[in-house]
Amino acid sequence: MPRLGLFAIAVLAACYVAAGPPPPAGPMGAPPPGGGVTASGAQTCQNGGQCQFVCPQGNCAFACSSGANCDVSCNGGHCQLACDSGANCNEACNGGNCVSSCANGANCEFDCNGGNCQSSCDQGANCTGSCLGGNCR
Repeated sequence: MPRLGLFAIAVLAACYVAAGPPPPAGPMGAPPPGGGVTASGAQTCQNGGQCQFVCPQGNCAFACSSGANCDVSCNGGHCQLACDSGANCNEACNGGNCVSSCANGANCEFDCNGGNCQSSCDQGANCTGSCLGGNCR
């Protein structure tokens, strides 16, 4: 009987070692090309609008339509912003792990405090930004 108990412990230990530790937390997936936020539930600033979005806990998604002006403040990180052609976008990501995309003809400023952020800037877009914390793309 003691051998059966040792065998069971050995099998459980082998399963734990085989599974390995979880992968380290990293940046979110790459932003979609062309600037469109495809995440459901995104808050949208309509064409020609003036919008100020605040996300106090993080994990929010925003879309700024053509001709709109958007200011986004993401505290807690893990936010997404899509800035469509002809839009003006300013995003401050505090907490890192944010994703931003800027379409052709858009003006985008993306500041990441916490690192692990990703931004894409289509050809013909005007993009500036900063990354505190490293590992930004």
